[in-house]
Amino acid sequence: MKFYNRKKEIDILSKKILSNNFEFIYLLWKRRVWKTELINHLNKDILKKDFLYIFTEKSDINIFLKKLENYIYEKTNIKYSFEKIEDFLDFFFLQEKIDLLVIDEFQNFNYIDISIFSIFQKKIDQYHNNSKNKIIVLWSIQSMMIKIFENSKEPLYKRSTFNLLLSEFNIETQIEILKDIFWENYNHSILLDIYSIFWGIAYYLKSIYRENYKEYDLKNILKDLFFDEFAILKNEWKEVLIEEFWQKYKRFFAILEVISRWKNKRNEIMSEVWLWTWEIDIYLKELIDIYNIIEVKSPILEKKRNITKYSIRDNFLNFWFKYIYSNKEKFELWLYDLCLDNTLSDFNKYKWFKFENLVKDFLIEENKKWNLDFVFTKIWTWLDRKNNEIDLIYTDEKNNIVFLECKLNETRINKAETNQLIDNVNLFLDKHPDLKDKNIKIWFAIFDEKDLIKFKYL
Repeated sequence: MKFYNRKKEIDILSKKILSNNFEFIYLLWKRRVWKTELINHLNKDILKKDFLYIFTEKSDINIFLKKLENYIYEKTNIKYSFEKIEDFLDFFFLQEKIDLLVIDEFQNFNYIDISIFSIFQKKIDQYHNNSKNKIIVLWSIQSMMIKIFENSKEPLYKRSTFNLLLSEFNIETQIEILKDIFWENYNHSILLDIYSIFWGIAYYLKSIYRENYKEYDLKNILKDLFFDEFAILKNEWKEVLIEEFWQKYKRFFAILEVISRWKNKRNEIMSEVWLWTWEIDIYLKELIDIYNIIEVKSPILEKKRNITKYSIRDNFLNFWFKYIYSNKEKFELWLYDLCLDNTLSDFNKYKWFKFENLVKDFLIEENKKWNLDFVFTKIWTWLDRKNNEIDLIYTDEKNNIVFLECKLNETRINKAETNQLIDNVNLFLDKHPDLKDKNIKIWFAIFDEKDLIKFKYL
């Protein structure tokens, strides 16, 4: 599978790597977005630049240093002896042949020897003023990397010179990849299916690509990747999340499973997992602030706390908890086909919830390109205590406001649906009369196989 997109990331990293300054860079965001592939592609294919690449395994320090010695000998044909990690860092900063060091799974130094982070600090402080060398670190355990770099009590706090947020592929790139996979069989229904499950994450799209499907068949894809004894994504994220959550992983897993089933208000979560009020607040706060796994949907302009909803940010994690983790007992009984059939029968409902996210992502992309009637500065969902809801509202906070209801099927838009949307808009405006003087537009956003999304105006 070829390398896609990432032009902006490549441009900024190229400038950093080719600069005359010392750089200590860490790449942010989740696993499976091709952080390592980005670095390889950038240096080998674009800059044509040699670099040192170290994958940090959880091992004994002596084993790690011996592997370093062997690797450096392969790269330089010179034998070095590294008795301490300081020796390797001195070597890197003092030699001039290779000025870029990439360290993958950087957080695993925590298991090798936690003092290594202090050693990095010491050597960075020692050499950075007189060095043009660069260090880029990659990770898969988010909470630990935040702790390492953003906690003021940690030795590497404020030692990084740059960090880069590497996100999932945008819709345009997802379409490009899926067209390369399915060729003339592609239509936007495929995008909606794949987006709802895999959310534009590079590794998962590559997993589909590697299966070499001649035609699109969602059942076959799900069976091959999830619902089979040897399915490669069946246990995806499980080990990583257990490592993230440590002793509390069972409680976090229970909360995430409940949220994945759309039981996403605070009181609903509490009743499902049997937690006290003070406990649920702590767990939810950690999932938001430390692990960045869930997000709060507190409607803008509303103050009532019990309106707040929680959702899993990542479509893949949402799918995994809802259809894979929740079926773990059935998987142990080898009931893969039963779980697959149940998933497929429920998938249209699941996809409907994800279509709202797709519309939001689409609007944000179009807004960045200035392709809409106006450039919005806020976009949100509105609901009240009586569960009256508007899927999306966006405004420029000046003259314009748009109310959107998202529908997968245009044939389901009838007079009752139209009246309900208008009533909900009026309820919203009655609560916020200062917005009534804006240029108000009320739309349905409808899924379309050819155009992806079309709008019906009221």
